[in-house]
Amino acid sequence: MKIPIVNEQDEVLTYKEREETTGQDIRRIVILNVFNEKGEVLVAKRQSTKTIDPNKWGPAVEGTVDEGYDYDATVVKEADEEVGLKNIKPVFYKKIFYETEHTRRFAAVYHVYIDSSEPLVLQEEEVAETKWITIHNLEKWLKESPADFLPSFSIKFENIKEIYETQS
Repeated sequence: MKIPIVNEQDEVLTYKEREETTGQDIRRIVILNVFNEKGEVLVAKRQSTKTIDPNKWGPAVEGTVDEGYDYDATVVKEADEEVGLKNIKPVFYKKIFYETEHTRRFAAVYHVYIDSSEPLVLQEEEVAETKWITIHNLEKWLKESPADFLPSFSIKFENIKEIYETQS
């Protein structure tokens, strides 16, 4: 499946096969921050078989926008595929641009609240495990062991914290 490659204004320039993209290409992704009634956020650990950032923790749901999809459709699709969340109504928070050593991304950031007892069905080839954690404990873990997380997670954590603080 091809993915859109965009410019600095998030306008589609072309479409490429995922394997043909380079670190200079700007890709579109979605991030879904999942919160529960206890004030916890769900984080997910990438599978050990992933080529990029195996065994790293990140947001509950994160995925690339494919050709033929927009941000809104992608976040719903990825939530179902990665952690089995169905019939959700994610709330758009904001769009951010970030760069790491190997990637350039526009990320549409969303959030949703679910009951912590709702069963999750993990996509085995993508997600190794998930964990509910308080914002305070997540911040402490990120500071003490940043290597446990995706290289871009500190940027993503700031959005998690902002959403949590505005919703509390």
